[in-house]
Amino acid sequence: MEQSKLWEEALVEEVIYLIAHLAHAEQHLMEIEGETKLEDLALYIDELRNRRKKVGDILFSTLEIFGEGGGEFRSRVESLWCVLKHLAMALVHCDESAEKVIRRMDCALAEGQEEKAKNLREKLKELYDLRQSLRNSIRELLFEVSKKLTRTIAVRCREDLCLFEGEENAPQRP
Repeated sequence: MEQSKLWEEALVEEVIYLIAHLAHAEQHLMEIEGETKLEDLALYIDELRNRRKKVGDILFSTLEIFGEGGGEFRSRVESLWCVLKHLAMALVHCDESAEKVIRRMDCALAEGQEEKAKNLREKLKELYDLRQSLRNSIRELLFEVSKKLTRTIAVRCREDLCLFEGEENAPQRP
């Protein structure tokens, strides 16, 4: 594989993690807002969402993935963005799950529970297989599938919907 292709894939991997961590920060602020009823956090949540979308724009323009958008229905490229956002979050959750399994496995070994540690090791291998599958899906979507996309009607991701002021359930550009 030529060096520029490796650099491009390394950039994509870092940007995918950046998108996921921004989305997780949004998620945590929404949890805090829900628990504390601090309405002041809505501005921070919206700012993080806009930053995440900006990172998505940077990723797509770097990879020269373009498509129409902004209509009532999402374009295929906009749908690709939504899928990538969810896959990025799943990748980070997979990593966090693996860390928790490793900690349990270490505790089981420290307590002399060899069979339990062996079972956890198998679960860890399954998580690593899932992680690799997620990475491969992201790579294929960005480097292969994205080149075949054209505009079509698709369902929007609910968490990226914005509403017109005063109109309940009125869709607007993400």
